[in-house]
Amino acid sequence: MSVSIGVAQADITPEKPVWLAGYGDRDRRSEGVYQPLRAGALYLGGSEEVLIVTADLIGFDLAFAAQQKQLIAGALGLRPQNVILTVSHTHCAPLFYPMVMPGTPELDYAAALSTRLVDLALDARTRPRSGRIAFSRSRSALGVNRRLLRHGGVDMAPNPEGPIDRDLDTLWFESDSGETVASLTVYGCHATSLHGYMIGGDYPGFLTRAIEQETGAPALFSTGCAGDVRPWYGAPEVGFARPDVAGVEKAGRAVAAEALAERPRATAVAADRLCVADDFHLLPFGDLPTAAELERTAGKPGLIGRWADRVTARMARGPLPAATPHQVQVLQLNPDFRILFLGGEILSEIGMRIKHELQPATTVTVAYSNGLIGYIPSKNAHPLGGYEVNGSHYYFDLPAPFSDGSEDLLVGKSIELVESLGSR
Repeated sequence: MSVSIGVAQADITPEKPVWLAGYGDRDRRSEGVYQPLRAGALYLGGSEEVLIVTADLIGFDLAFAAQQKQLIAGALGLRPQNVILTVSHTHCAPLFYPMVMPGTPELDYAAALSTRLVDLALDARTRPRSGRIAFSRSRSALGVNRRLLRHGGVDMAPNPEGPIDRDLDTLWFESDSGETVASLTVYGCHATSLHGYMIGGDYPGFLTRAIEQETGAPALFSTGCAGDVRPWYGAPEVGFARPDVAGVEKAGRAVAAEALAERPRATAVAADRLCVADDFHLLPFGDLPTAAELERTAGKPGLIGRWADRVTARMARGPLPAATPHQVQVLQLNPDFRILFLGGEILSEIGMRIKHELQPATTVTVAYSNGLIGYIPSKNAHPLGGYEVNGSHYYFDLPAPFSDGSEDLLVGKSIELVESLGSR
């Protein structure tokens, strides 16, 4: 059975210098563009309709994501749960919603982006083509686990022996006549190759452009479970080297070549029972800070001081929240193939566990979807501590790190949603 396929792309590069998201040590707005930012929209129509957005952004907060899903759903006549928002997680894109970062959110950019994404969704839906889907899974060595245990703690350094999901997954969308209409590639690796003040899409931007050169069709990218995985450019194991733009382009093209090399062995994926399910559940925090603990750091310069100021102000309005909402979304093409879209920065062990527990069906895991609520650590990572476990919540304006039960809750909700679809 054929599926209706529509695709569109648009430039979302800001027209003026902006504050960038992703690093806490920037002290001024952007100073140029090494690669234009893009967004893509993929429409699939069958027994249900779904609209997937991809974008060269660090993420969306829950408020922006909820509003954007409603706007796109209203424009297309869909349910909001049939709209999926994903990103490449590049750290060289605008800061456009509240985070504890240098600078202030670029509200003009946020408004323009919102309009652009609705228009993009409409464009993808306008002229769908009847076609089919194929899937290939290869492997990539670009990423490396970045949690190295030494000296009694966890350093952010290359750990080649650490957990990592090396699956490089691509869905290939073709018309009934065999023409490539679009592709969607998923890989679990941070887009943190570059720092500085230049705007760009990091390795995913070069990856998609390389695939497009080969196929002649729009290539989209979504990031997998990459919370503890970073690009590795052959630096000594004591740290990460920063490549130049040419080095990032070479890496992106190499990953594209790995995906393209597997395409001749891609398998057909029936989409005759396409359906979507989603749900919010609560991920609890660990120990919340006391007023006395906040008082010791509030008002001080730097990241933690700014965080303490914000949490103190929130505490003055009432008790701190004990949990935060987290969304899990499932796109099932048929009972043997589905994609899970997970909010937050999910550590790789969690994504691999979901894939394992949902066997023998093929499962693709996409993180950074819908709402970038913070890092969600695995059970094995939690007792070791480190940035992802207890040093990152400051940036996400969370009152405390997540509890050590987060993995089981997230995996359980994922399995529950898949089982709710059954053989539909």
